[in-house]
Amino acid sequence: MTDDPTELGHRIAQRFIVRGARPSVRDLTAQMGVEIVERPEPPPAEPGVRSEYQAEPPRITLYRNPIDSLAAAIHANQRFDMLACNLDDVHIAHELFHHLEFGRRFGPLRPEEVEAAAQGFAERLLGLAFHPDELAELEPEA
Repeated sequence: MTDDPTELGHRIAQRFIVRGARPSVRDLTAQMGVEIVERPEPPPAEPGVRSEYQAEPPRITLYRNPIDSLAAAIHANQRFDMLACNLDDVHIAHELFHHLEFGRRFGPLRPEEVEAAAQGFAERLLGLAFHPDELAELEPEA
């Protein structure tokens, strides 16, 4: 429904950046009452999932093995622009947008628009030197 969902994500993230200072994504998540848990593997029906958001109770799940495999792929592909980022934080920020968007707070968005906005949110909130969509290009085969 929005013209540029990535820009929507940028605008929402900007609300949390005060005088150029970016908050800790883990602190922000805790302040919003969202629990972060880790599991080794995603559910068998979703082998390519690295993280997910659950609304009730509010929870972000990080799947350790797929995230660690992605980190190895970043190193193997010499993506120096990605080496300095904390992959857990990238995934937490993406899922935190889903928490903020829960209940269609930003208007009716198609699923692909929600994902684009979540990626834009993570990119701006963390000040990434790359767009999070680029991670999928390095993702090992599930």
